[in-house]
Amino acid sequence: MRKHGEITVEWRAAKNAWYFRVQENGKRVAKSTGVRIPSASGRAAALLKAKAIAGALATADDLKIAAVVKRPGFAKCGEVAEIYRQNGPAASVTKSLSRFVAYVRAVTGRNDWEEQSTHLVLTSSAMRGWIATQKKAGRSESGIHTDVQTVKSIVARKRFYLFEDLKLPDLADFWAVSGGSATTEGYQPIDRTALRRMDRAARIPLRRRDARAWAVYWLMRKAGLRNEEVESLKWSWVDWQPDGTADLVLIKRDDWQPKGRSGRVPVRARLLRLIQAALGGEGEYVLPRTSPTDAYNVTHYGINEFVRLYIPDGEKGAYNLRKEYGAQIAARDGIEVASRLLRHRDIQTTFNHYHNLINRPKPL
Repeated sequence: MRKHGEITVEWRAAKNAWYFRVQENGKRVAKSTGVRIPSASGRAAALLKAKAIAGALATADDLKIAAVVKRPGFAKCGEVAEIYRQNGPAASVTKSLSRFVAYVRAVTGRNDWEEQSTHLVLTSSAMRGWIATQKKAGRSESGIHTDVQTVKSIVARKRFYLFEDLKLPDLADFWAVSGGSATTEGYQPIDRTALRRMDRAARIPLRRRDARAWAVYWLMRKAGLRNEEVESLKWSWVDWQPDGTADLVLIKRDDWQPKGRSGRVPVRARLLRLIQAALGGEGEYVLPRTSPTDAYNVTHYGINEFVRLYIPDGEKGAYNLRKEYGAQIAARDGIEVASRLLRHRDIQTTFNHYHNLINRPKPL
């Protein structure tokens, strides 16, 4: 009977390699050593390699195992990211990839994330280890949950056909990891004093310093638009009304796909006239740009820098403006109206955010 830890090697002609067998915790493990020299010297080299592999297996540490086990053919994280960049949803591809990159770097401890093998990061053990680290760092359950779902969406089942030419590890257990939970506490509105200070600074001072960032601020603050929606917004999407208001018509178009549901968002026409006066309404886009990258930088980085001056603890920066809009609509008009104007796909999402802000129904 084979003893625990006892290693033997054998040449397998069909595989053209030396294989080893070892007994670990009552289980027999057989693996290739990667040595392909069919001679006595090759056998000696294979035995040394087998001992190194067996030692790594005993630690159950994927990084240590990867250091000694050759697993040719597994796709690199950069290959997966490039396919997603070309085929993922345009509205969220940049944000999703940034979270994926951060995850890979955190799991592997390497900055050259593109070169890291997918078998080291797209596993349930890697994901659970990352979740444990995030919890120790004090991150919220909902924040962890969001990142887990985002990372899994890169190689989601619905788009797995895109990666059929790549060799990926078995993702069944990876997909099953939930990690954290969607928030049940509800949105906590921005401190009223901080909000008033930010609103004051976002009027004349911000308009004088950066008129485009000023326009982004008020479109998110008073219409609840997402960053990428402000980036894509065109004047042709504005439906002017005779009562001094206007509707922003956010529907599926040939060159644009809404992130959530399609819908119409009412705004005061005066706000749009002020934006026209400050930025000019001659161009195609509400937000003038010299290039797509220029528009992205303003609607994501530029506005975030401003907002974080007043709410530095805000995890999502300017996205808090959209949440504040949703909170005010939910408190005034109810969850159903807030869900329609925020264009959430599922009303449960709206309820999870704002259930704590609506009045408790009175019994009959």
